[in-house]
Amino acid sequence: MLSSFGDLRNHRYHGLFGAIIIEPPAAQYYCKCSCQNEDFNEQAVITAPGVKAFREFVLFAHNGIRLLDKDGNLIKTSEQGEDTEHGGVDHEDTGEKGFNYRSERFFNRLERNSDISKIFSSKAHGDPSTPLFEAYAGERVIIRYLMSADKPRNISFTLHEHNWLSQPDDPFSRRVSIQGAVSVGGVYNIELENGASEYPGDYLYRSGSLRWDVESGMWGIFRVMKKGVKYCCECACRTLGSWLKKKKYDK
Repeated sequence: MLSSFGDLRNHRYHGLFGAIIIEPPAAQYYCKCSCQNEDFNEQAVITAPGVKAFREFVLFAHNGIRLLDKDGNLIKTSEQGEDTEHGGVDHEDTGEKGFNYRSERFFNRLERNSDISKIFSSKAHGDPSTPLFEAYAGERVIIRYLMSADKPRNISFTLHEHNWLSQPDDPFSRRVSIQGAVSVGGVYNIELENGASEYPGDYLYRSGSLRWDVESGMWGIFRVMKKGVKYCCECACRTLGSWLKKKKYDK
């Protein structure tokens, strides 16, 4: 985790946070078929000699983003009234929520389409502005989940229809479907058991708190794609690239 302690209150609102991720020796970063020279993307395919290739997603959780509207006014949490009103939002739940400094609030979607049953539908609203992660069915997937700042109230993370080991390096650790007790400074390496689902489709990832976090924008889509000709071409390109890299690395 990279954090600024020069101004704890304001620096994070301007994006001053990050992470250093250590990859295997001679690792290469791929976006589809092409090898990337930059190493600062939020998702990539990682290949390295002697290591099974995997999809890597980097996800920063925010549960207190200071969002402003076009007029520069602070956007209040849904249903947040005046400070004197009884039953208002608890202080630790105020502020907007999201991932990688992006948010998909229910309020905005319901203004476009008031049918709450379609609130997560990309057909009705388009894909959310939060990170759209993609993998092919059965591919190895590792999620680097971090919480750099914001509210001290613990949150959680879940990815529907997927499980992982609570301690990825310990095969005897508990199998879980939700990472709990996530707080400021938390860093978690989540490797999906058996990789991405064998059933192509869209899977919801989100905070475990539906009441404030999810409705305030803390959710996104993990899209599992069907293997086809495109998948075979991408794998062939990466395999050839990894073989050439290994020959060079072995020298």
